[in-house]
Amino acid sequence: MTHSFVLHSLGGPALFTVAGEQVRFRTRKHLALLVRLALEPGKQFTRDYLADLLWPEAPPRHANHSLAQGLSVIKAKIAREAVVIQRSTVGLAPGWIDVDANHLTNGDVSIDGPFLDGFEIPAARPFEDWKDEHRARLIPQIRDCLVRQMDAARRIGDFPTVEIHAARLQDLDPLAEEGIRGIMEARAWASDRSGALKAFGRYEAQLAEELGAKPGPELVRMADLLRDGRRSARSGGYPGVVARVGERRPSRSRSAMRTNSDPGLAPSSSASRAS
Repeated sequence: MTHSFVLHSLGGPALFTVAGEQVRFRTRKHLALLVRLALEPGKQFTRDYLADLLWPEAPPRHANHSLAQGLSVIKAKIAREAVVIQRSTVGLAPGWIDVDANHLTNGDVSIDGPFLDGFEIPAARPFEDWKDEHRARLIPQIRDCLVRQMDAARRIGDFPTVEIHAARLQDLDPLAEEGIRGIMEARAWASDRSGALKAFGRYEAQLAEELGAKPGPELVRMADLLRDGRRSARSGGYPGVVARVGERRPSRSRSAMRTNSDPGLAPSSSASRAS
């Protein structure tokens, strides 16, 4: 399906045309209304629900007037036929807006932060509650997507990209072992063994403080390899990729990549709980 607009919601929200031009809104509530409609295209919402969502403290007459104004703005920004209005319900027709959050399962999405990051409407408590609930539902999908993107970057030896995704995963879930592993791998690839070990130390301390747990054995072995300055290799989930701890690799081409049977850097398991 070809869409006319793209809605970025994983991070700060923004609407763009397919040509990349940003579509701006004067008020956050109008953008919030569009987000709510765009996440479920084809669904008809009652006017009362939408009015209470964004104008909960206004008298019903004023809230409905504000809703009508918001719908008029969306029509002007998108298209009149994109907004389906019935007697008591309102919805967004399918096919107009492509929402990035709908692409988490296939990994073809840029994740800049949590859902609607930094987008606050204090005067609309129901919207804030809905946003928090939807953000919580998306966290497992965002985490899985970032892990898949890290794995794809590992397979081609693109460790700067591994580090970008790992950092975003750490922002989302500071105790995710996949995140700290990616940071350590990337720092080792960049010949920053000290930075990798410092990151591990911070993770180890935070894990103990917050959960009373210890890092998984594979991650501990990776830290030991870094301390020893030995050659480390990825096996199993990272075929064809080798990193020299403390030594920059001269080439990232496939011919420069070699495998090693050392299981020390095999895909990590979850952090071991302290008994």
